[in-house]
Amino acid sequence: MDIRRYNTVAVIIHWIMAILLICMFILGIYMVDLPKGSDERSWFFALHKSMGLTLALLVLLRLFWKLISESPALPDDVTPIQKIAAVSTHNLLYLMMFIQPITGYISSSFSGYKTKFWGIPLPHWGWKSPELNQLFTTMHDISAVIFGLLIFLHISGAMYHIYKKQFHLFKRMWF
Repeated sequence: MDIRRYNTVAVIIHWIMAILLICMFILGIYMVDLPKGSDERSWFFALHKSMGLTLALLVLLRLFWKLISESPALPDDVTPIQKIAAVSTHNLLYLMMFIQPITGYISSSFSGYKTKFWGIPLPHWGWKSPELNQLFTTMHDISAVIFGLLIFLHISGAMYHIYKKQFHLFKRMWF
């Protein structure tokens, strides 16, 4: 069977983002339980913010690449339901890839702490507002759960195709 693959750049961006996203979830869960005001908590929050902004840049790069390169069509053996599930999940994943860094950055802007991108100070346009910080933190947390569920659904779909010995679908986004 002829496998219609994504190009190498798309595959590399996909897997770098997948690894970073897993790290971000682990980091996000770990860091919130650290004692407030501790150096360790500050360090992990700074790392989380820098990784999140890196992911935001990778999303922009990914979208740019998607616009200038051709994505392979789904194979003919994909059922209409599978196609709807794949396209819907894919679109929702992209939406969450924007919502997460935006809500995180806005929350940080109202926290009273300045945001740095790998040590480089970013413009601080917000002010200290516990209410706004909490609102955007809640949005960030809820969207993280939704994002995690979508990632689980995406991975489950890939595992389903591997289980059904439809390796050609998995190989589309493999090296």
